[in-house]
Formats: sequence, C-alpha cells, structure tokens
Amino acid sequence: SYRVMIYTSEKEEVELLLNLVLKIFNYKSSVRPRKTGFSNRVNYEIYISSKKIAIFLNSLGIPFGAKSYNITVPKIIYDCQEDHFWHYFRGLFDGDGSIIFQGYNSLLKIASGSEKFLNQLKDMLSSSGFKTFKVSKQDKNVWALRTNTKSEIKKIHELIYKNALFYYPRKKLKWDKHYV
Repeated sequence: SYRVMIYTSEKEEVELLLNLVLKIFNYKSSVRPRKTGFSNRVNYEIYISSKKIAIFLNSLGIPFGAKSYNITVPKIIYDCQEDHFWHYFRGLFDGDGSIIFQGYNSLLKIASGSEKFLNQLKDMLSSSGFKTFKVSKQDKNVWALRTNTKSEIKKIHELIYKNALFYYPRKKLKWDKHYV
C-alpha cells in the first residue's frame, strides 16, 4: 500500500494543495478533516493513494515512512541551481516555518524534529552568504533554525518570492506587510 499524506490546519490552503496535486500529477486527492495531537484545531489530511506518486517523491529524496526525526536535505537539492533551492526553501517555510514581527524585532524560524536536517540547511544558507542562522533546541523533540537579523530576513524574502508561482498566500502576505 502506497500513500502520501499532506497536512494543513488552514482550510483555505486545502483547495490550493488539491489543485497543485491535480496540476502536477493529474491526481484527484481526497481530504479528511482530523483532530489529532495537542492542537484544538482541525488538521486536514490530503490523502494520495498512488504508488506512482509515492515512488516519484522517493526518487527525489523524500524517504518512505516516518521521517520527522531522520529527514535530511535531498541530494537533488544539493545539486540544484541556487534559484531552485529558494523554491525548496519557500516550501519548507510554508510547511514548517514562521515569521514573527514584533515592534522592531523580527524572527525567521523553521522547525523540525531532525537536527541534522536543519544543520544541512544552515550550511547551505551559509554557503549563500547568510551567516546569522543558528540551530537550537526548541522543545523536547523539536529543533529550530532561526535568525533575527533583519537584513538577512529581508534578503530571504526577496529570494523565496522571486519568480514564485506557488506559495501560501497567508505567509507571503505577512512578509509583504513589512517588506513591500
């Protein structure tokens, strides 16, 4: 049995994701609203039951099975052109990132259960000239890649939304209020 599951707790993003899966894979996904974990919010599970799609994603470097604690940056990302990296980073930010603006302070953060994954991202950012990102433990099983350097956050904003065709509008809107 092969299946791919994509989660969002934002109802307005469900249709966006369903359309993306249909456009890329010509596959009509099903959606299950679920209440799980410690959150009081409904989490929408976009369910793809396709061997072809699962194997394709695995060929790109996304491992089968549970990956929260052992995911790494796929080799294809290391080998890609820099502008492709920023599309990948935007996807990571949309899924596991947050941007916080509070007065004169700013914070960009991506959370993961895999410290190795975040350190790989930090190294890739560093090789692109971003020197202030740090990886630190956020919670019992959660690590965070973060920076509060405004100039680097603004530059990331420019890079991830340059030529962007797909993104979560709510996240871009939050950035745009401060940088556009």
